[in-house]
Amino acid sequence: MCTGRVDPAIVARAFKKGLDGLMVVGCYFGDCHYITGNVQAQAKMEMTRRLFKHIGVNEDRIAFRQCSSGEAAVFVELITEFDEKIRSLGPLGGDGDSLKAPAIFQKLEAAQEVLAGEKMRWIIGKKTEFLESGNKYGEIFTDHEFSRAIDMIIVEETDVQEILIKLKDGAQSVKNLATALSIPSERVFKYITALCRREIVKMEKVSERTPLYQLIPQEV
Repeated sequence: MCTGRVDPAIVARAFKKGLDGLMVVGCYFGDCHYITGNVQAQAKMEMTRRLFKHIGVNEDRIAFRQCSSGEAAVFVELITEFDEKIRSLGPLGGDGDSLKAPAIFQKLEAAQEVLAGEKMRWIIGKKTEFLESGNKYGEIFTDHEFSRAIDMIIVEETDVQEILIKLKDGAQSVKNLATALSIPSERVFKYITALCRREIVKMEKVSERTPLYQLIPQEV
């Protein structure tokens, strides 16, 4: 019923299944029947674009545009322009992206988990509040500061989800995870320590003086 209901995790899932591009077309700001639905939609798509760029997907594969239901010509123009852009980029994981197939689809698996996570949903839901009235200390963020915070969370959450996906293959050492995922060892150790505290990961054993970590089965 409203573009504000578009779920970024479903967007990532669609790309993981081979979608080449997605454009969300919403009402003009101020015209939303649900008041701020289109504002939320724009924020969600911008966050998804930033995450996609981080993992190697061309950010132009996702777009947020606006027009009214009475602007048929504008709608056709938006669709035509976006269609031409996607055709110029080519299939997902090809020359139009910095990361190629099949690796790009593995990254999208991590991206889907990141976008479904509580932290990303919370921060995007707080965007308007942080920019207009500030956090609980009254500190108001600029667009640049909020974008920097989003980028930091994207990096951390993507790293964590890639670690969790890798651990599904079996117990791993910090060194092996760092090598396989191209993440600095000190960062992997920090994430593993945090995951152990949250009882998501545990040390399985010590092999040749090296700790091996594995996932803790979670109750459904």
